[in-house]
Amino acid sequence: MPIRKSSLTGTKQQSEPLAPPLALSLAVDEFNALNAGSVAQVAYRDLFCPHADLPRALRNWSEVRGVQLRSLRKITHERGGRSQKVLFGLHDGYAVESVLIRRHDGRTACISSQVGCAFACQFCVSGQAGLKRNLLAGEIVEQVVQLGPMVNRIVFMGIGEPLNNYEHVLKAIRILRDRRGMHFPTTGITLSSLGIPKALVRLREEHLAINLTISLHATTQEVRDRLIPGARKHDINEVIARALSWAERHGRIVTFAYLVLPGINDTIADARRLARLVGKRRGRVNLMRWNPVDGIALKLTNDRSLGLFRGVLDRAGVPVVVRDTQGRDILAACGQLWLRDLRGAPV
Repeated sequence: MPIRKSSLTGTKQQSEPLAPPLALSLAVDEFNALNAGSVAQVAYRDLFCPHADLPRALRNWSEVRGVQLRSLRKITHERGGRSQKVLFGLHDGYAVESVLIRRHDGRTACISSQVGCAFACQFCVSGQAGLKRNLLAGEIVEQVVQLGPMVNRIVFMGIGEPLNNYEHVLKAIRILRDRRGMHFPTTGITLSSLGIPKALVRLREEHLAINLTISLHATTQEVRDRLIPGARKHDINEVIARALSWAERHGRIVTFAYLVLPGINDTIADARRLARLVGKRRGRVNLMRWNPVDGIALKLTNDRSLGLFRGVLDRAGVPVVVRDTQGRDILAACGQLWLRDLRGAPV
C-alpha cells in the first residue's frame, strides 16, 4: 500500500497510509483503465448498487483492485412529514447532512458539496464553522446512491457552495449522468450557487443540460455584502449578467432565489430593482421565506409584504413564484443544515 511521506524532515514522525481511491469517484474511462489487461468481474453500473449489503462479486473486485466501495457512514436518519434527513459521517471526523424529499412523482435528493462553507451567509448555519474541505466526487455521488433508487431529481442545495468545488462537482454530475452507470437525467439536476463569476463563465461552456439557480437575496451590492460576506468580491451585476449569459447559451431559464427579509431587502424599491435586474430575459424569480435557526436573529416576512413584493414583479412581467420549503419540521430546510461531528453535534 502506498504511504504518504511526512511533511516534516529530520523527525521520526510516522507516515500515514494513503486512503484507497473511491470507486464512486471513477469515471467510466478510469474504471476501464483500472481493469485493463483483465476481464472485469463487475460492470461499471454495478458500482452504484443502492443496497447496504453489496454483492460478493463487487466486494471481491474492490479488494483486488484496491478501491473503496463506500466511504460515507449513516449516523442518523430522521423522518419528517415529507422529508427525511440523513447525517453522513466522513473519514476525517466530520459529518454532513443530506435531505430526501418525497414528491408525488418521485424523490428529490438535496445533497452537500463541501465540508462546511466559506461564504458565511447570515441566514444560514452551514457556514458557521467555515470551510473545512471539498467533498470528493465519490462522496457527492454516494449521497445520491445511499438516499435510494427512488431519487429522480438532485439539487445541490445542501452544505457548501458547489461552484467553489467546481472540479469535483462537475465530475460527480458526469458520473451520475453516464448512461453506462446510473444514467441519471441531466435535466433532473439543479445546481444552486451564490454565483461565482469566473466559475459561471466556465459553466457556460460545459455541455451539460443542468438547471441553474442563483441565490441572489439582494438588489444592491451593499445589502448583498452584508447578507453574504464571503461574496463581497463578486459584483452583483456581473453575477446576474454571467447567469443570464449561461441561460442564453444553453437555451434554458435561470432561477434567481430571493429570500425576503423584513427591514433588509423587502421594500417596494427592492422589488422594482429586482425587476429591472432580471428584466424580461431568460430569468425567473423564486421568492422564499427564511427558515428559522437558533442563534440567528432574523424576522419572518408576513403574507401581505410577500404579496406586495410579488405583485411588483408580476406587473413588470417577471415570472415569479413563492416557494414553499420542505423539511422545516426536522430542521432540514434551506439554511438549516449544520456541519456536524460524528456524534451529531454542530461544529
